Amino acid sequence: MRNHPSRSVSVAAAFAASLWAFLLLPPQQAAWSGADVPPWLGALDRMPLYDGIRLWLQAIGQQDFYLAFGAASSVSFVLVWFATGPILAEFGRLGRVLGALVLLTAPITALSYLNHSPDAPLHGLWGAEAFMLIFIGVLALVVALFAGRGTVPIWERVLLGLTLPILVASTFLFTYWPHGTLVGFGLQAAALAAWGKRAPAAEPSPAAATLRAA
Repeated sequence: MRNHPSRSVSVAAAFAASLWAFLLLPPQQAAWSGADVPPWLGALDRMPLYDGIRLWLQAIGQQDFYLAFGAASSVSFVLVWFATGPILAEFGRLGRVLGALVLLTAPITALSYLNHSPDAPLHGLWGAEAFMLIFIGVLALVVALFAGRGTVPIWERVLLGLTLPILVASTFLFTYWPHGTLVGFGLQAAALAAWGKRAPAAEPSPAAATLRAA
């Protein structure tokens, strides 16, 4: 993933990750907090869009809105991983490990919500995405400090190193994790995808160039 996806596709994927998490946030916070949902999120949750989605979920037999809107946030982790692949590759092996950790958080998040019930077989995984987010933030700092020296611009290393504070600030701002956390994470990924250093596009082989010209 050193050259793919393209920069424009990477930026779009990162913004999609942030937007997807934000769209899931109101019904998820309402399912979790009930009457204590923050007023602004409660107002968004009363939009006809979310009422329609809940009716559709009920129609297909899914009554657990906390599970449905929660597990769906795992998609944002996949999008962030996809968006930052070429950027993290510039940090070498440690950068790739960080990317793998982001991707691994997707199924862990899904499993967390699937097992939120006390009688679920893997109930111990409930909330595991919080620890994964902490690991991501800590490893991002390690990568920023020790990888990519001399090749990756300082501003980019600083931004990557600020991953944990960004995740924490976004969580507090949007009052819920991982959805609120992912809003900020996606925006950070968009900045890295838009302006971060990446390997130049590979030159086509002579044979490919000949075929293209034919």
